[in-house]
Amino acid sequence: MSLPTGPATQQMRERLSERTGVSPASPFGDTNTGALPADPSAPPIDPADAARVADGEITRTSTFRDLGLATGPLTLRGFSPLQGLDVIVPANRVVTRARITLSGALSPSLLPEASAVSVTLNEQYVGTIRVDPEHPRFGPITFDIDPLYFTGDNKLNFHFAGEYRRDCNDLYNEVLWARISDFSTVTLTTTRIAPDRKLSYLPAPFYDPNLRTPLRVPVVMPNPDAHGMLKASALVASWFGKLADFRKVSFPVSTTIPASGNAIAIGENLPIDARGTRPTGPTLSEVENPNDRLGTILVLTGRNAQEVEVAARVLAFSSDTLGAVGTKVVNDVTLQPRHPYDAPAFVPTDRPVRFGELVAASDLQGGGFAPPVMALPFHLPPDLYSWRNRPYPIDLWVRTPGGPVVDLETSRLDVHLNNNYLDSFTLKPPSLWAAWSERLVNQHAGAVEHAAALPPWLLFGQNQLKFSFDARPIDRGVCRRTPDDIHMSVDSDSWLDFRRGYHFARLPNLSYFAEAAFPFSRMADLSETTVVVPHHIDAGTAGTFMDLMGFFGATTWYPASGVQVADVNDLSEHPPQGDILILATAGDAPKFEELLTRAPYELTDGHIRVGQHMGLQGIWYLFQDHDHAGLQDGVQANLNAPIAGAGVLLGAQSPYRSDRSVVALMGDTPSRMHDLVMGLRSKEDVPRIQGDLVLRNGDRLTSYRTAPTFTMGSLPWWMWLDWYLGTRPLTLYVLGLVGAGLVAAAAVRLLRRRAQHRLEEAARVKDTTDASH
Repeated sequence: MSLPTGPATQQMRERLSERTGVSPASPFGDTNTGALPADPSAPPIDPADAARVADGEITRTSTFRDLGLATGPLTLRGFSPLQGLDVIVPANRVVTRARITLSGALSPSLLPEASAVSVTLNEQYVGTIRVDPEHPRFGPITFDIDPLYFTGDNKLNFHFAGEYRRDCNDLYNEVLWARISDFSTVTLTTTRIAPDRKLSYLPAPFYDPNLRTPLRVPVVMPNPDAHGMLKASALVASWFGKLADFRKVSFPVSTTIPASGNAIAIGENLPIDARGTRPTGPTLSEVENPNDRLGTILVLTGRNAQEVEVAARVLAFSSDTLGAVGTKVVNDVTLQPRHPYDAPAFVPTDRPVRFGELVAASDLQGGGFAPPVMALPFHLPPDLYSWRNRPYPIDLWVRTPGGPVVDLETSRLDVHLNNNYLDSFTLKPPSLWAAWSERLVNQHAGAVEHAAALPPWLLFGQNQLKFSFDARPIDRGVCRRTPDDIHMSVDSDSWLDFRRGYHFARLPNLSYFAEAAFPFSRMADLSETTVVVPHHIDAGTAGTFMDLMGFFGATTWYPASGVQVADVNDLSEHPPQGDILILATAGDAPKFEELLTRAPYELTDGHIRVGQHMGLQGIWYLFQDHDHAGLQDGVQANLNAPIAGAGVLLGAQSPYRSDRSVVALMGDTPSRMHDLVMGLRSKEDVPRIQGDLVLRNGDRLTSYRTAPTFTMGSLPWWMWLDWYLGTRPLTLYVLGLVGAGLVAAAAVRLLRRRAQHRLEEAARVKDTTDASH
């Protein structure tokens, strides 16, 4: 079934993807997707294949754009002859038939007998596109592909070989080009395969590392209203979030087993086999989906909530020790206490960090004169503060071919930080004497060193350094072949250094929360975080809770083993002393009024308004808000927005401790709360989340800042004084006047004393002269 284009249709596609995993980028769904509707245009099942397939065959066609080619056609040049893309097949499916249909263009200046584009899949030959000078455009051309060539992550490559003259060719000549249209297609026929249900295969079949699409893990909670199950579900969700990393992850929760596909069941005394056997302790078990013989249900259960939590903790921290069995009663694991800012995802700020600690050395190498861009992603706690915004240093070592191959005088390496240009560096090596000296004492012998710096104002919670080599071959004269099998790299022993940064931040700042889950991610296990929920929660709210825990796991790369879950009705007896998260629908907002006493907003009657209890906040704002971050600045006394089809993200100071935060996620329905959490993993939405209030209406986000800020962290006294005065020019002006007055008063007093001393000295001299006469 095809849908017309348009914003409404896009939302329908996203909803469909969240329910089934099916999207244009993943036409067969994910590994948790069950049976798919048949494609009417698909050919009938081949009787010869019927014996080896376990499910009906499904045929789907995807364009190169659907497969991730978002920058336009594949362009091959003489100096960059190899391009390609990934074709992913879910781990629970096998390819039975495949073909590609290509269209594009080849330069009409190419020699037909010496030019062509070769197509390969996983280095296996598929076909060749020939040059026709009379018809530069080609296609559609169809090539059948042997299904045996396919694995999970498949590399579809195009290699260009071109010549425009018979004697010698310049690789950089503009006539050497070929383009493969991004509307070319890949058509695959697949069938599901029978699963091998063993705990040693976890996280399969629920997670496929090859898929680049959002991760969707259906969850069955027979009693989502049981608060005791939330800690176990937090461990499961944050573990999958850690695995998903940069991808969105969602957990649609239901109270019954899905009609098809895979799911995870969490609850007390759940049956662990088809005979209905009950658990005798903390138990993990994989069983067949009773509604789908090819679906798998992972059961986490126990005789009580504590044992269910133990089963979840073993899954999150020790899944590789479960063994090749379908069911196992597990023992609890012992975890070491975590320390502030030690999340595995965060770059350490107490020592230099090698590039090789962040990515594999192979990710920093490339072939050819213009290799693909090399990326170095890294995460930082967003509260780093340096003296007068001094940049953080990088020690960069670059390796290029020796000998007369690359024109080092004109070649360069460009460095970008978060898509902002930083600097360009020459590839020219040091002098001969310096090179020989380095060989004796330096582990980087043969590499060129450069010093770079990262400006603090370009750093966020999630960052990426990009290195782009732009090399030129040496002019070797007419008809001299230029080597093209060269390699260049950024040495993995290059390092970043954030030791000059201190942990100090002004809150509330929802951009910190969106970028790095801060301040909650300060403790990787969320041991200083309390999630406050209504007394009664439904499956939608439980799903949003798991979505949020998945977000934390993806941010810290550590399961949320220390998070606390509190009932809003119990706050008076046990008030949280750490950071607080509120998760509720707008209808339950009045129950959380105590937690939001320091917020300038009121949530009542399905509306959000500027509260009347902070009548001087407009004056206070003039002295407090100094960032001018392009928000809806100033107090908008007429803010009276209905929470209808909308979500609310609100930040405030904790009513229990002045250095702790409250962040509330609310919506008129659980689905709106889910949309709000999903926006925290959206590249388009995160930059628009700022200030202390964000309203989400559909795809539109509006940010506000109204409340005064407070500080979290500490600085040396001299840096604190610099920060305090640097953000308060009026105070600095007054102090300057007072200081000038004091200096002037002291100078006047000194001058008067000196004048009096001169007068007294003159009187003594006069008396002495008169006495001598």
